[in-house]
Amino acid sequence: MRKVLALLFSVITIQATLLSGAAHAANQSDFLGTWTSIDTDGSNQSLRISGGGSDHYSVFYYDESATSACEGAPARVTGTGVADGDDLFVVGALSCSPGGNFIRGRIGLDYHFDPATGTLTDFSGVVWYRA
Repeated sequence: MRKVLALLFSVITIQATLLSGAAHAANQSDFLGTWTSIDTDGSNQSLRISGGGSDHYSVFYYDESATSACEGAPARVTGTGVADGDDLFVVGALSCSPGGNFIRGRIGLDYHFDPATGTLTDFSGVVWYRA
C-alpha cells in the first residue's frame, strides 16, 4: 500500500510541476509599446499600449484603411485595456477620418500575447510585431 501511495504522490507532484511550468501569465511589460501589422485587407495598422498599472492599459489603435468599419477611410480606436493572463481585452471608441466622427458607441478588441514569439495576435488572426 505504501508503494502505491508513494507512486500516486509522485505522479501528482510531477503533474503539478508540469502544469505550473506550462502556464504563462504575461507581465505588464509584455503588452507595452508600439506594435504594427498588416490587416487582412492589406492596410497598415499600428497599436500603442501604455501602462496604467495593475494590468490596466491605455490603448490607441490606428488602421490606415478600415474597409469594413469606415468604408476604406482611416480608423482610430482610443480606449482602455485589461489583461487577463496572456490576453488583453480593449474597449474603446471608434472614429473614422476625415472628420473623426464617432460611428459607434464602444467597440471591443482583443489580443493574445505569445511569449514564445513575442507577438500579439488579434481577434482577426492578424499577427502584430513590436515596432
